[in-house]
Amino acid sequence: MTGWQKVAALTAFYVIGMLWVNWTMVRRVRGAVAARAAWTADDFDAVFADLDPRLASAVRAALVPWYGEGVVPRPEDTLRRFLKMDRGEIDDFVADAALRAELPPPGPALPDLPDVAAVVRYLSSLRA
Repeated sequence: MTGWQKVAALTAFYVIGMLWVNWTMVRRVRGAVAARAAWTADDFDAVFADLDPRLASAVRAALVPWYGEGVVPRPEDTLRRFLKMDRGEIDDFVADAALRAELPPPGPALPDLPDVAAVVRYLSSLRA
């Protein structure tokens, strides 16, 4: 096998591999969208029925840039793993949600907030 044939074979394997990875990602995204189609904002708010209703809606509104219009977050969605937020983005998101809920801005040292439900409960503690 000549050098050019090796390059062509490796390029073909690379292209096939990338197509396979992209196809599996598209299937996973389609599955997630289909699974979330039945999940509504009312379902999200009902999880936090014991708290001020403005908190859940403020968190949903602050998460729109991460999910897109029309997609409702689930309480168990993790901030770092599922939404791929880093610490600075989490801080900005919590501050934005607090502002939308008309709460005082959170302090500079936020506790570890692993998921969306923890953010709503943290904002509830700011209200107290």
